Amino acid sequence: MMTIVEIAKQLNVSPSTVSRALNDSYEISQKTKQRIAEFVKKVNFHPNPQATSLKRGSAKTIAVIIPDISNHFFSLALDAIEEIANRNRYHVLIYQTHDKHDREVDILKGLYSGRVDGVMISVADSSEKDFSHIENLGNSIPIVFFDRVIDKAGIRSITCNDYESGLKATEHLIRKKCSNILFIGISEQLSVTNARLKGYTDALEKNGLKAERKNILLCKNETEAQKIIGHALINLKPDGIFSTVERYTLLLYDHCHKLNITIPEQLKIISFFNSPTAALLSPPLSSIAHPAVQIGRVAAETMFQKLKKKKSFEDKDVVIDCTFQLRKSSQ
Repeated sequence: MMTIVEIAKQLNVSPSTVSRALNDSYEISQKTKQRIAEFVKKVNFHPNPQATSLKRGSAKTIAVIIPDISNHFFSLALDAIEEIANRNRYHVLIYQTHDKHDREVDILKGLYSGRVDGVMISVADSSEKDFSHIENLGNSIPIVFFDRVIDKAGIRSITCNDYESGLKATEHLIRKKCSNILFIGISEQLSVTNARLKGYTDALEKNGLKAERKNILLCKNETEAQKIIGHALINLKPDGIFSTVERYTLLLYDHCHKLNITIPEQLKIISFFNSPTAALLSPPLSSIAHPAVQIGRVAAETMFQKLKKKKSFEDKDVVIDCTFQLRKSSQ
């Protein structure tokens, strides 16, 4: 196995030039990078990641912390993040909190050892009550929020226009003559739920309708959602529902089928929904899609700009528009 020093001798350049070229440094010309890349490929050279980490104080690894990998939004975002990480020759460690605050705290504590160079995180439910674990780590390494954020933490975030989407979805139901509209979400502690709920209540008030607390269904898990949604359909008799949780929307469809509630004749539904199965439901679901790939890509690019400390980098929050697809469920 050749070393960087031996490669440098073969190519008549300095070892530091070889090292910088292998790490895609802007200080090395594209011509030299290509020449070195072709040679190392020819001799089948692979840098020792442990040695590189010790020398540079870099693990060449980022951590991505998400609530639930089975959520279609997060699986799409992860694909985009890994693509950008691979392009930058970084590894990705993926952690699931299962939407538990304590689990998130434990994960971040484990990252204080310098195992990763940066953290990308979509926070767990209830994290906004206490985010000292995130602030403490943020004093040591770069952190980027995506989708679920903590506004007060002073950390850059990449999100979609949740408030505007909530407003637009509710106003769509109102234009379809709905007057008793329910809101389905997880927790007001979550930034995404709070923003969408504000859009919902503002749309109602703007159109002369009262935003009643009993019409706001906040469910911590599927077991709770199963009970709360079923009870609301029977007792509140809504004519419209704005759901912000994909898996709860599927429960909603199931309840309507069991209770013989016809969609959209008796109940019109619009939901945040990233899975392509929205068009396959019966009837096809009017959906609001997170720009998952774009959020993941921009969040990852922001992270690597932070890591490389690029002078042209503009460190600011980014808000990306959601995509509406109106189908039969709300017509």
